[in-house]
Amino acid sequence: MKCVYLILFFFFVYFSLFSQTIVIGGDIESVPRKLSPRDTLDCAYLNVHYRQLIRKDKLFPEELTKSDMVLQIGKQVSKYSNYTYLVSDSIMSEEIKQLELNISDIMNRIRIRTKKAGNRNVVIKNYPKGQYWVQIPVLLNRYIYTEPEPEFDWNFSPDTLTVLGYLCKKATCLFRGRYYTAWYAPDIPLSNGPWKFNGLPGLILKVEDADRDYSFECTALYRVGWKSPIYLSKGKKDIKTTREKFRQAEKAAMNNPNAVIGNSGLVTVPKGEKMVTKILPYNPIELE
Repeated sequence: MKCVYLILFFFFVYFSLFSQTIVIGGDIESVPRKLSPRDTLDCAYLNVHYRQLIRKDKLFPEELTKSDMVLQIGKQVSKYSNYTYLVSDSIMSEEIKQLELNISDIMNRIRIRTKKAGNRNVVIKNYPKGQYWVQIPVLLNRYIYTEPEPEFDWNFSPDTLTVLGYLCKKATCLFRGRYYTAWYAPDIPLSNGPWKFNGLPGLILKVEDADRDYSFECTALYRVGWKSPIYLSKGKKDIKTTREKFRQAEKAAMNNPNAVIGNSGLVTVPKGEKMVTKILPYNPIELE
């Protein structure tokens, strides 16, 4: 019986996570509003792809979660998100225009296309406001918070490395509990990079922490010659919070997933029985 509850738990986690990512791409004005609404913040003129590797569990150091991420860079805003989901959004937009799809059809198509997509965190950087918007799913919930543009106290080094044909220079820093080594390209004068990284006189093409728990390396970059919106998706159940409160909620959820699924109302546990799930690995990128 306990195994049944465990299977149900992960089924509902899986279903809920995907149900919160129905965001349709393409022509923003033709998107059916019965699905998750969104706001277009800017349009990208440059796309930078990164191979992102994350070690979620320190007990299994050889197991890394791989994600194809993309940094969409616009004149006012940039967005770092999962490229597989971004492509799925655009394809779905065209299919909705041409086919009559119900919610079940949409869910099935998204599941197939994004089965092994990996990380689904989103970081949007608003340059004029000096503000970051962060969206992170944790089990059955999706959290959203804003924070001022963080400062990275970079130390520069004469070392160089060639990444994707670009000569890069080295910089290091300690940021929120992790020591990072970054390689930036002076020939691409954009103070930007994957995740929250910024503050260098050139686009960051490679960066990783000392333990290699988190690694980002550019695999492609190209100018965008078509209308490519940088959008902010919204959900009625999104939990607006602060970075500090999010970190507390994430840790609590990993340590006690029973509480999350129990409070969701999705699964009813028979009287006298207990839902048993394991403590989930917790190795966040921000340690403080």
